[in-house]
Amino acid sequence: MKKISQIETGGRFLYGGVEWVKLYAGDGTVAISAEPVFERAFDEDNKNDWRSSSLRRELNGAFLDALVAEGADRAAFLDWESDLTADDGMTDYGTATDKIALLSDKLYRMFRGIIPRVDAWCWNLTPWTCEASNSYYVRIVYSSGAMDWGNAYFGYIGVRPLCYLKSEILVSVPGEDDEEKSVEVAEEDRAQLVLIASDRILNALNEYPVEVWGEALGAAVASLFTSKQDAAQIAQEDKDKAAEV
Repeated sequence: MKKISQIETGGRFLYGGVEWVKLYAGDGTVAISAEPVFERAFDEDNKNDWRSSSLRRELNGAFLDALVAEGADRAAFLDWESDLTADDGMTDYGTATDKIALLSDKLYRMFRGIIPRVDAWCWNLTPWTCEASNSYYVRIVYSSGAMDWGNAYFGYIGVRPLCYLKSEILVSVPGEDDEEKSVEVAEEDRAQLVLIASDRILNALNEYPVEVWGEALGAAVASLFTSKQDAAQIAQEDKDKAAEV
């Protein structure tokens, strides 16, 4: 386990059952999911205004609840304000504040170099325009990394949530936590080996009179101690010879 503040930019971590990629650290940490969490329409009514979209409701409702159910602290998700300026420069939609959002085109361009590509098309939340006759086009990112637009009702576009987390929370780090588990397993194996060895020693002693057990164990321990000293001496001699060379 690590604090998010200890993870490098571009590093991955697990939180709430989702693998995230760290994009930026300021007062909090901006992160995006490493892979799409599902495919959805941006808005079931085919509107490109993030403020009223069905996807926004799901991400800040059922999806956030699912993260909490998987162990995330709801209070760890800070408010994130998204700029909803359209691709053509219109600012009619203003901004939106969420716990869970999506990348804007501006953020995508800013962090494109560290955002891992995925084998899917994914939504940004930037509208193509706010002009009423075309208010159903939303910006998307192809698997190649190129950008285009799609109709908001398309249900086959991937969703990569964006969040703004407290930087001091503890998260799991892929690979590192596996190593910690391996150490725990090794300790369990060692304890099991000790039990097996002690059973075998007792079984061997049972073949001899009880009155010689103490002397036999003493002799065995002395022999092991001598062997350990001999091994240490040999190792030191090898080290000295290597230094001479």
